[in-house]
Amino acid sequence: MAHIEMQDLPPNNSLWADGYKQSGKQAEFSNSYDVAIIGGGFSGLWSAYHLLELDPKLSIVIFEAKSLGYGASGRNGGWVSSDYPVYRKTLEKRHGIDSANNLFKALFSAIDEIGQIAGQIAPKASFVKSGTLMFARNKAQEKRLEESVDSEHTWKSAGEIGELIKVSKLRGGLFNPQCATVDPFQLVLGLARYLRRRGVVIAEGVFATHTDRGVLANSSLVKAPIVIRASEAFSDPGREFIPLYSLMIASEVLPEEIWDQIGVKNRFTFAEGTHLVNYAQRTTDNRLAIGGRGASYPFGSKLIEAKEMTNSVHQSLERMAKRWFPVLESVKFTHAWGGAVAITRNWEPYVQFDKATGYGRLGGYAGDGVTMSYLASKILAELIAGRESEISNLHFVNDKIRKWEIEPLRYLAVNSLVKLSGIADKEEARTGRPSLVSKLISPLILR
Repeated sequence: MAHIEMQDLPPNNSLWADGYKQSGKQAEFSNSYDVAIIGGGFSGLWSAYHLLELDPKLSIVIFEAKSLGYGASGRNGGWVSSDYPVYRKTLEKRHGIDSANNLFKALFSAIDEIGQIAGQIAPKASFVKSGTLMFARNKAQEKRLEESVDSEHTWKSAGEIGELIKVSKLRGGLFNPQCATVDPFQLVLGLARYLRRRGVVIAEGVFATHTDRGVLANSSLVKAPIVIRASEAFSDPGREFIPLYSLMIASEVLPEEIWDQIGVKNRFTFAEGTHLVNYAQRTTDNRLAIGGRGASYPFGSKLIEAKEMTNSVHQSLERMAKRWFPVLESVKFTHAWGGAVAITRNWEPYVQFDKATGYGRLGGYAGDGVTMSYLASKILAELIAGRESEISNLHFVNDKIRKWEIEPLRYLAVNSLVKLSGIADKEEARTGRPSLVSKLISPLILR
């Protein structure tokens, strides 16, 4: 039996983990399990959950090198979303209409299932399904969003949206009812407590690597016929994915008189229809939490902790929030954090399992992982159990991962695309016309 000293460190530096203290207890694990999982985020925790649903007798251990929810699972924007990294039109061209429909049907179901489970085991996660709103603030955004209307996304006029949220220069937007808001770290903690009650061993502060017979956990061999790598951006990327940083800020607690001038009473998620990704929510304690992209990609796909605190991106997010809501001009933003997400070359996730070796892995959620990690781990559990269903036949399951370009081409291309996306947004804000720059970069992004 191994005894590992818990780290005396905060689990992550996000708003969601603010004030959380680890128990300080030692992690204990034996030398043999039915299933060993590497990674204590949503992918690892949900994998254990779904495996127990299929076979309650399984012995399962989860190894987490840092602490539960240390990566994107505990730092994200709290969107339980039906958004998929690849646009529906692109999916239909790649895989057909039926395949795209099956995917979104699975995502819709996953959101509702997460809500049911969260209500039972993680009430502090405050799951609320109120939809999501993508709004336009200039003519170019308006045109682009109107062209994106489909069976899930309904166009609403500026007047209709103004009843929900009071954004400056509002021109209309898309509403999608298939999205929920959640405190992601509380969902992590609730899920972990539930799994421990079910007998799952969760060993934090233990670095584990896959071997032929199981895993090496802090240099101790733990035998397991099934091994799952669920470490997402913290896996060895090779050329299969890149880490791209997403950053967030959160305001001080805002009084009701300010929220009366902002709206969002039902806590739906919201974003501006820019080329650079952004996302926001009203938290349960009445803060504005807003996130987005813009930090540069690190050469060689190396994780660099300093990227999480790229000051220019945090400042840009604060300026964006105050452009949306001028009432925030004198409000303080008290929290700033960030983290890496894994992105494959074709922007699609991966779920893979080799029956011969018992090795499975999942990830590549490109920032849409709160819902996708649930669905991916449910698929992986079915593959391990030898079951077949609609979701186990989704197009990305056991699909080959397209590789990124070699360096330095990858470094130059990715950072150029990030920079050009920001330039395209400034161009559209200035001219009100669809950006010429965006037309050049869209085919290169493969979304």
